[in-house]
Amino acid sequence: MKRARDCTRGFSLVEFMIAITLALIVTVAVLSVFLGSRSSFMSTSGTGAVADNGRFALSFLQAAVRSAGYMACNTTQRQLSMLNGVGTLPYAFTQPLGGFEANATGGAGAFNLTAPPVAPDASAGDWAGGLDPNLANLVVKNSDVLVVSSTLPYSQTSYVTAISDGASNFTVNQQGSLQNNQIAVISDCAKSVAFQITGVTPSGTNAVISHTMAGAPGNNASALPASFPMGAEVAPIDTTVYFIGQGADGDAALFEYDLYGGSLTTTGGFTATPNELVPDIEAMQVLYGLDTGGTQVPSTYVTADQVANFNLVMSVKIAVLAASAPGAVPQGPARTFNLLGNIVTAPADTRARQVFEITVSLRDMET
Repeated sequence: MKRARDCTRGFSLVEFMIAITLALIVTVAVLSVFLGSRSSFMSTSGTGAVADNGRFALSFLQAAVRSAGYMACNTTQRQLSMLNGVGTLPYAFTQPLGGFEANATGGAGAFNLTAPPVAPDASAGDWAGGLDPNLANLVVKNSDVLVVSSTLPYSQTSYVTAISDGASNFTVNQQGSLQNNQIAVISDCAKSVAFQITGVTPSGTNAVISHTMAGAPGNNASALPASFPMGAEVAPIDTTVYFIGQGADGDAALFEYDLYGGSLTTTGGFTATPNELVPDIEAMQVLYGLDTGGTQVPSTYVTADQVANFNLVMSVKIAVLAASAPGAVPQGPARTFNLLGNIVTAPADTRARQVFEITVSLRDMET
């Protein structure tokens, strides 16, 4: 018969140590599974974010470039302008594209990315030929800037119902998207003229569109420089700039800067602000395909500062470097990436990165 004290005996020291050891093994196994799952999740989500960001960036840029030069039913190849300041960025509606080439990135350059937070570059001299004043303190150094001119997206076209040569106004069937102080185009599909609207009265149907020399930037004459028939199309036109700037989180991002879209003031200023399109786009490089032989096929690709006439551009090559949030990959040495021949060195961090590249043909230059 067992004694009572034998029935109440606890664990021995050896048994207790064995139990602790088994518990630690189980805990380590659970932690390993958790950490492995977390690492796999971070890697998968990081890769997905990079793919999404790169795809979204190219999608925005492709749509913009494809429509470059579309002016109602005409193209910039056959367009006149009666705008003051026609040679400056906001009013260069006789060419479909424009751009600013970052120094030392002409297809065989090299530069290092700045670790976040990035800062817009205050020196316009860091771009070949200088950066337009409208873009001052917006663009991150070492990335190219792409400029697109076209009819304002999603705008409603109006049609001329009464027009007289030499008059400072004409009548359209409906106001549509046309607004006072807006830059617009009138086109009969064989020719077109860019001008500033200086009055819309009355609003709605049978609106009279004035184009006098009042306002800013203003027209250089009150009469259109070409004759147009009834049925000619009238639509607002737009200049949009795409660049790499500082995103809301301090990281680099792809931006669009819509210089018009109804935002032109009576003093010639702009009420619009840059819009962040895609976060974590760290760099962009652009090359322009020129048709120098009249074959409707690009014969060479050059940087923006080497293009004398953007109406000869048939296609555009664009490369962007997309990044994930931190933690997507293990810490490692600095990696390099090739963007259209330029070697870009990224910071040694835990972000996943990938280059996305596309060649886009200009739909309205293929005529």
